[in-house]
Amino acid sequence: MTQAVIRILDINTANKIAAGEVVERPASVVKELVENALDAYSRNIEVAIQDGGASHIRVSDDGSGMSREDAEMAILRHATSKISSVDDIYNVQSLGFRGEALPSIASVSRFSLTTRLADADLASYVEVTGGVVTDVREAGSSVGTTVIVNELFYNTPARRKFMKTAATESGYIHDIIGRLALSHPEVAIKLVNNGRLVLSTPGNGSLLDTIASLYGAKTDEALLAVEYEEEALSITGYVAKPTLIKSSRQWQTFIINGRTVSSRLIAKAVDTAYHSLLPKTGYPLVVLNISLPPQAIDVNVHPQKTEVKLENENVMFKAVHRAISAALSNTESSPEPPSVLMSKSWSSPPPVQRTYVPVQPAPVHTQLWRETPSSSPAPSPVPSFNEVRAIIQQEDNIISPPFPAELTENQNEAAILLLPLGQIYNCYIIARGPDGLYIIDQHAAHERIMYERLSKATGRIPVQQLLVPLLLDFDSRETRIISENTDLLYELGFTLESIGPNTWRLTELPADIKPGEARSFLLDVMNLVQNEQNPTASKLRHAYLQTAACRAAIKAGETLNMRQMQALISELNAQELPYTCPHGRPTVINFNATDLAKLFKRT
Repeated sequence: MTQAVIRILDINTANKIAAGEVVERPASVVKELVENALDAYSRNIEVAIQDGGASHIRVSDDGSGMSREDAEMAILRHATSKISSVDDIYNVQSLGFRGEALPSIASVSRFSLTTRLADADLASYVEVTGGVVTDVREAGSSVGTTVIVNELFYNTPARRKFMKTAATESGYIHDIIGRLALSHPEVAIKLVNNGRLVLSTPGNGSLLDTIASLYGAKTDEALLAVEYEEEALSITGYVAKPTLIKSSRQWQTFIINGRTVSSRLIAKAVDTAYHSLLPKTGYPLVVLNISLPPQAIDVNVHPQKTEVKLENENVMFKAVHRAISAALSNTESSPEPPSVLMSKSWSSPPPVQRTYVPVQPAPVHTQLWRETPSSSPAPSPVPSFNEVRAIIQQEDNIISPPFPAELTENQNEAAILLLPLGQIYNCYIIARGPDGLYIIDQHAAHERIMYERLSKATGRIPVQQLLVPLLLDFDSRETRIISENTDLLYELGFTLESIGPNTWRLTELPADIKPGEARSFLLDVMNLVQNEQNPTASKLRHAYLQTAACRAAIKAGETLNMRQMQALISELNAQELPYTCPHGRPTVINFNATDLAKLFKRT
């Protein structure tokens, strides 16, 4: 008789496997526990953590509470009060419904639950260690529920070693709490990190006040209300004017039927609505509350319920796009068209005038670039850059090095022989060299120059002292990052002093950064710090220098005179790696006589 290969797992092992799906990190625990508190009709919720949630998490609420019998049932797998049959899954109104969260959390931690009904004299206390119930008794407590999770993953060290730093894990928790608060502005939520209050929402039902409590009191000045309705679908919330942008989607929250979700579809609709109003790297603050029939979505497609499946994605995309577009074009004054009003309200710069700079007079050359009157367009289109590059690459002719090897030893000679002819689109420098035509990306070139200049500095990043210190306001999450990384930010060129709950005085700034860009650049650096495992100045240096060089470099759209073009070419030629910017994009493209002959089909 052969031995059975398939066996039924014991309940403890099954719980740990379920925990692997539900409990990814401390933030997952906080999310599940706060969602349970919201489902219990709580009006006040307090979350306290230590060491990024690794050593201690406590979630207390003033909700409906549970009886002793329900408290003992709640720690069993698939025990839930939210649904009773499979049909209920397709009409879910609550945030949690699977009945896996508490037993999964309890199986990988030292867990305790204290809960009391409003009409009960005493509370019920249940203690579980590593999935095993160790104590059940009566206890004293106020109405509601308190869950304490200590030593998360203490019995699964393989999971614990994948956790990031306490600061990073705290950041994830802060983000989760913020999004849950936005989805339920009628509930007052507090977050206490290592004994310090870092987040507090008013709970007065105002989404605008909740946004201000999370992102700063002045944020609401840059917000536009969203109100859109289409049959059974409605969208409300707020979107930012293009003057308020972030370097990531961190400030974008999407809520469907009270549940915060991640949705590439909705994010794409947001990007499309803003497509002509933002720089390529900017993301606006967006908080959208979407209501639609429960049958139109499936909330059971992800173990952590962070994603949903929509019945009609096309309808959702169009609705979000229309809602945001309407908000962006809505102004109080009106005979002028929306585009004009928008440019006045948001102080958008005028469109860049695409002009050609004529060649400097030379005895043997004629003027290569001429302006064409707008009333008489050219009879045939000039090949675009992509078309030109495609033609060359098809001929297996890879872009040749920008500077002839024999000239790199003599910068002055190279500067003379590589002669700027003009600037096109206020973005590219056209130059003539001994072996053909050169097109230089002025931003990428200057970015390479700034990067190598910064890289040669040792020790602390070179700084400039500000004659008048800048007062910068941040939200509570950003304030926490600054507080925990003050010394690291100092090494990277920032000297910051706290002068209020969320206000900082900036007295020193990296040398090549404009004071007007101080806040946005500091936010970029904070994102680098947050995303780095065990961040140190040396670890962050390369990524930081890339960001600093990009910030300090000449931008596309800036007009340069001939002297500036020649200086930029000469300095680029002196760099050790002049061929690409720090991000790997080419700085210069060369077309020799053969390339040009191919383009004009002379061969």
